[in-house]
Amino acid sequence: MADSSRPPLSTVAASRLSGWLGHLGVSPMAFDDTLSLIDPLLAIHHLRARVVSKVSETPSASTVVLQAGAAFHGLLPGQYVMIGVTIAGVRHRRAYSPRAMAGHPGRFAITVQRQPEGFVSKFINESLQVGTVIDIEQAAGEFTLPLPLPTQVLLVAGGSGITPSMSMLEHLHAKARHTRVTLVYFARSAHERIFGQALQQLAANWPQFQYVPIDSVANTPSDGGGRPAPQAQAPVQLLDIELLNRIMPNWAEVPAYCCGPAPLMDAARALWHAASASANLHLEAFAPPKPSGDPNEHHSVRLLRDHSAQHFDAAGNQTLLVAGEEAGLSIQHGCRQGICHECTCRLNSGSVRDIATGERIDGQGQPIRLCVSSAMSDLELEALN
Repeated sequence: MADSSRPPLSTVAASRLSGWLGHLGVSPMAFDDTLSLIDPLLAIHHLRARVVSKVSETPSASTVVLQAGAAFHGLLPGQYVMIGVTIAGVRHRRAYSPRAMAGHPGRFAITVQRQPEGFVSKFINESLQVGTVIDIEQAAGEFTLPLPLPTQVLLVAGGSGITPSMSMLEHLHAKARHTRVTLVYFARSAHERIFGQALQQLAANWPQFQYVPIDSVANTPSDGGGRPAPQAQAPVQLLDIELLNRIMPNWAEVPAYCCGPAPLMDAARALWHAASASANLHLEAFAPPKPSGDPNEHHSVRLLRDHSAQHFDAAGNQTLLVAGEEAGLSIQHGCRQGICHECTCRLNSGSVRDIATGERIDGQGQPIRLCVSSAMSDLELEALN
């Protein structure tokens, strides 16, 4: 798919027609509903995509190829796409890293690893069928390669965190083969390494690509299927300075991109900080972090929404989103990963921990994301969406 933000002429014409009809009282949703009677992919406001193929990558991961309509603007390697699926009558939204399918405008692939508590990832792997039409949004995110493209890049991935790296690799191989690329890829075993064969073939045919696969359970404690990591003689290689110095002596001087489980991200953050090179490190989490607070410590939360106050308690080991949902509240949200900002609220009083950054935030009207915030005191919140 071309990296273009310019919609085709037919989409521009449809948008103009929708605007004109809006003056006559026809809403954008009604306009899309009419087009969807012909083909759901014709919608220009509420984007949709059709599942055109689905294959298993590993015992716990599947790749789904989606065909979007002409209103989809394309993507940059490393960006994410929000998708929406309906399960038992309830719509759920998640963010996944897509890969453009060369030669097929509007077509992209997402690879989803089943997570032990992943309601949507389990549905996609086990139940999503070819031909199904799902909701999508325009690609977004800043976990992307710089322009002009660099002469050297370091990629670090763990588990299903390989997906944005694979998108970058395919782009660099097609557009900038002179770029020297090193990929360090942690997985529990070769059997569970997503894109393992494709990466081996790419390394064999691309002299500028250094591929470093590492079998280790240190950063991937579960395989996504709910089975614990084996304990006996399990490899526990960590991302550390010795490894980096051995494979890429100038690692702190080049653009680096890391995506994977929290332990891998934390290790990378600490290493680059110690090397005074944090500006060169770009991080993207593939799963929401978990609070580490005291489960026995509870705080009172008052959430003001639409001039009405709602109350619930939040334990120290819960995100505010989970605590509110368990109290029976219907809280607007999307990705549950701190990406889409749909659960953003204003923190008017009290203190929270941003578990994505580790930062403590004391309430003075700052926006916080409920899905990656845990209470450190009683809170006064105001919904912004």
